[in-house]
Amino acid sequence: MASSIRKIALILSAIVFIVSGCGNRQAKATSNELIGKQDSILKEQSLNTFIPLHRRIIEFGEDCRKIEVNYAQNKELLNIIFLLPDSAFTYWDWKIEDRKELYNEIKLNDFWITKNTSIFNQCYFRPNTACFQIIDGSWTISIYKTFDNSFIVITNDIVGDGNYVNIFEVKNNEIINSLSFESLFGYYIEQIKHSNLPQECNKKLIDVWFEHYFWLFRFDFSDENIVEIDCSWLITKDEFEDCLKGNSILYKFNPKTKKFEIDEIYWKP
Repeated sequence: MASSIRKIALILSAIVFIVSGCGNRQAKATSNELIGKQDSILKEQSLNTFIPLHRRIIEFGEDCRKIEVNYAQNKELLNIIFLLPDSAFTYWDWKIEDRKELYNEIKLNDFWITKNTSIFNQCYFRPNTACFQIIDGSWTISIYKTFDNSFIVITNDIVGDGNYVNIFEVKNNEIINSLSFESLFGYYIEQIKHSNLPQECNKKLIDVWFEHYFWLFRFDFSDENIVEIDCSWLITKDEFEDCLKGNSILYKFNPKTKKFEIDEIYWKP
């Protein structure tokens, strides 16, 4: 349902918008500052003109925001965002035209402007990771540098019905491989189970939809070397200690093998 609402809102945002702006694009402002309502660059745009996603306004409100992103410090991640195929955006559209507009805006100004924060907003942007709020969900991207100067790139489209993870390897500004989650992390559902699983555990795990792991678990790709996967909100130690080694796994990235290796399995409160 959440993903459907998200799709409908994005379609409406492309059709019904107000051609107005957010003040002087060269004005000094902090990343959280709300800026005015006139943008001279957009005055000449008509209903038939392509409007990038981050500039669209829909009828139920306008909330402009100027967001500072240092181009020099974040160039590698920005370049990779520009390279991504459409498949990296599972439940929303961030077309190449949209990304090119945002990329050029940051490259020129060290900031970009979102026209409606309820449609498209930046949660954080760091050299190794970025997160954007998209309608009622979010989209993250994280990069991990390997021994041969390639990057493992992980995107996660987070909507109401789960996580949709895509993984690529990028080298010399080119996607050279598309990878499966298991090829990098292994089968973490099996990793947290006890080796001699009691018979009663099978039904208990089925009852909480345990095998539907991308719905149950939370994925934190924000650290430059460590990934945490946990399901502490549903799977508790008191109830599942006999069945599982823990409800969370900490992985460390190995640049030489280009894989994520288990560092710790533990119970998270």
